[in-house]
This record gives sequence, C-alpha cells and structure tokens, in this order.
Amino acid sequence: MKILSVRGIKNAILIILSVLNILGISGCQKVINVDLNEAAPRIVIEGLITDRRSSYTLTISKSGSYFNQPTLETVSGALAIITDSFNNSDTLKESSPGIYYTTKLRGFPGTTYNLKVTAEGAVYEGSSTMMSHVNIDSLKVFKSASQRFDFGGNQNESHYEIHCFFIDPPEKNFYRIRVFKNDSIDTQNYRLYDDQYTNNEYTELRVSNASVRNTYRIELLSLDKSTYGYFRTLEDLISINPFFGSTPANPNTNLTNGALGYFGACAISSRTIVVTEDLIKQADR
Repeated sequence: MKILSVRGIKNAILIILSVLNILGISGCQKVINVDLNEAAPRIVIEGLITDRRSSYTLTISKSGSYFNQPTLETVSGALAIITDSFNNSDTLKESSPGIYYTTKLRGFPGTTYNLKVTAEGAVYEGSSTMMSHVNIDSLKVFKSASQRFDFGGNQNESHYEIHCFFIDPPEKNFYRIRVFKNDSIDTQNYRLYDDQYTNNEYTELRVSNASVRNTYRIELLSLDKSTYGYFRTLEDLISINPFFGSTPANPNTNLTNGALGYFGACAISSRTIVVTEDLIKQADR
C-alpha cells in the first residue's frame, strides 16, 4: 500500500507544468519553483480476521514518498501478536518478506481481537470486534429500471442487475460487498453499506451488473465501525481527482503510532448465482 493519490498527484503536476510551459512560451516567461517535499516512509499494516476456517494474513510494508518507485518496501523481522478477548494469543509467522500468518487463531463473532506489532524499534497496535454473521438469504436477477446512453445520446440495450437479500440484525451494522465474477474479483462492483435506514429489516441491495453465461459469487462482510471507516474514507479518496484542488490524504485507520492501513475482524457470508438465459427471460417478464 502506498500513500494514496501519489500517482494522481504526479500526473496532475505534469499537466500543470505542461500548461505553464505553454503559457510561458506564448507570453511572458517566469521561473516556476515546484517544492515537492519528501514524505518520510511510514509503516503500513493490513490485516483481516474472519470467521472462516483458515490462516489469516497480515502484511507489513512501508509507504512511499513522491520520488519512490512503485514497488513498496516490505518489513521483515517484525513481531506480530494477536490476542482475543478470551486471552488466547497467537504469534504470527513470517512466510515471505512482509507477509505474516496466524497458526492457531480462529475468528468468532462477538470476539474482540487486539494486534500488537513491533517493527524497527517501534510498537503499533490496533483492535477490532467481529460483528454478527449475517447470512445472504438469496440472490436474484432484475432488469434495470435505469437507462444507459452512449456518448452519441443513443439509448443502449437493456441491462441486468444482481440484487442481494438478507435480514439485518437489530444491532448497528456496517457492510462491505465483494463481487467475484467467474472466480475473479470484480473491482468495478465494490460497495459499502450502513444500515442506518434498514436496521433490523429485510434488506435488498443492488450489488452487481449481470451478464448471461457468467457465474457471480457475492460476499457480504459484516464490519465494525472502525474497519468500515477505513474502507469508507478509502473509497472517498480513490474517487477524488487531485487535479481539481483536492488535498492528498490517507484513509482513517484504527492503528496507533502513525501507522497506515487497518486491522479488522469481520464475519463473511457468501452465495453464488449462475446467470442463465432462463433467469434473463424471467427478469424480462
């Protein structure tokens, strides 16, 4: 992970300098001094514990400054320990540079997990509570009520969507939806959801576009507030165009001592749907 919007900042600066250069050639010339401060590298920690039976992975790296290459520097030799609210402890093993994994920890809803990382003489901590496991009740294909137009103003053919149905628990909940199309994650269909208006109700969410003869796996991740806050601000920052006056920043984090990234715990439910010709015909009715 890198400090967000760095590539966008570079592109914006190049555009600005090009425009200034053109203006200087066509009119009066002026010396422009661009001061690009080096940002000190910061520790980046990214880890997620789930209620699935598997090892959980933690990555530790360093953020890059403006002048760094895209490849991030990994952090080896760190001591990473996760302790749950029942005092069970797991010291993570390093499988490859900067990649650490659990050996005995299991994720359970209602449990709080505390992370302590000692790296390069500094200590970083984070905490997250796993919320309830929320089952996906069903997935259905619908014909979209919205219209799509191309650049010529012509209306495109009808398109179809996958909707996800589930019962939201009475507690306050936050969700992240991941979509896998033919087993590959679909980054175009990424969604976060706050149950502010549907708490303790049967909930319907549009989660993905659909096309025939493709298989979609929908994952519903139940997040706590701090982990949701990280992904919420990450999504907001990704959508920012720094050329139009936005200030580069980093997403919120639940980690201490100036670390970037997040440490989260979440319950995951999933369901799969194969979009057939019959489903498309039913959606057309």
